[in-house]
Amino acid sequence: MKPNITEGTGSFTFQWDNISIKVSRIKMHRDGRIVAELHVTTDAKNYNPHLHQATYNLTSATTMKQLTKLMAEKYPEGEWDSIIEQLCFYTLERMRTGEDVVELDTETEAKPPEYLIYPILPKNQPTIIFGDPGVCKSELSQLLAICLILPWHDNPLGLEVPIKSVRPLILDYETDEDEVRWRLKCLQRGLDLPFFSIPYRRCHLPIHEDLDSIREKIDGARADVLIIDSLTAACGGDIKETSTASEFFRALRSLKMSSLIIAQTSKDTNSKMKTILGSTIFTYYARSVWEIKSSQEEGDDEITIGLYHNKANMSKRQQPLGFTFHFNEGKTLVTTSNPNEVKGLCERVSASSRIIEELRTKPKTANDLAEILELPRNTIDQASGRLRAKGVIYKTGEMLGLVRADDA
Repeated sequence: MKPNITEGTGSFTFQWDNISIKVSRIKMHRDGRIVAELHVTTDAKNYNPHLHQATYNLTSATTMKQLTKLMAEKYPEGEWDSIIEQLCFYTLERMRTGEDVVELDTETEAKPPEYLIYPILPKNQPTIIFGDPGVCKSELSQLLAICLILPWHDNPLGLEVPIKSVRPLILDYETDEDEVRWRLKCLQRGLDLPFFSIPYRRCHLPIHEDLDSIREKIDGARADVLIIDSLTAACGGDIKETSTASEFFRALRSLKMSSLIIAQTSKDTNSKMKTILGSTIFTYYARSVWEIKSSQEEGDDEITIGLYHNKANMSKRQQPLGFTFHFNEGKTLVTTSNPNEVKGLCERVSASSRIIEELRTKPKTANDLAEILELPRNTIDQASGRLRAKGVIYKTGEMLGLVRADDA
């Protein structure tokens, strides 16, 4: 008799009369072996529901004969020769076949890329946010989690969120639930938000070694997006090695879901453009990469951060975003800020963006802009020339102005 087969996230469940076998933690080895954990149960009367659970090499005929004999002793009423043969055949075939080929024709309606949070988090893709220590990377990721779970439609942060609630799962490799709970509570109080609950899991194993357990937690939490804090610990191994980065993204891709990954900044002090700590593969495989810079006076209870879109695969690179976190006696208020106007952040904004922002008030000469923005005159001339070629600004005599202030 053929079984009913249910495919889960990285698992298969086979159901025969009175016998159920779940195949999980499936691993394909380079030598061709396929190893999996089998959990055998029964609902037959006069038997303990749990019959057997162990890990087996499904490609070994000898091992499968031993399993058949063992199960016949534990539950003689089962047709174990047929059951084990069917289980092995389907599992091996499914694992080796992989994904089906799909015809991509231009007659079928196609949707543009979607976002869970616009413009930061694209749907079903990996996004990395990286920065130096102490720039509110974790706080920002938790703020975004709140935007998703509520969802916070009338947020004053200029973020577009889903119509319906999207459930994040926080995979925390750095701290513990008490600290994350406290941060969430401070944000709820400071932003005067309603009650919410966000699934959280403390992790210590690299994600590729913990993949089956993570799949189970995703299913149990009904999660739609992963928030991984942080990349280095989630990888394990030497993050400078290509193989480490590839293994991380291979595991992440198998989950088939959106992800927001918090990462650290490279220690290369000679480069103007900061990069993600570790292999360049992290940047290549992420579909969107944002860098965080911060500005904070010593002793202040607030910090302003700027988000800079260093890489985009699905859109143009977005304009810089700015937020200020105000910490005050168990409350965290978050407001928007203009990175162009914040000391320590405006230097990171492109000359073109700074020129556009300055011209919003009124037209100015190139000399005025050079003095106000503290940029060399030739930098102003080059940037304004590009903006004029794009039709963003105009020049009348010596004066430069925005063509349409609302569209710039």
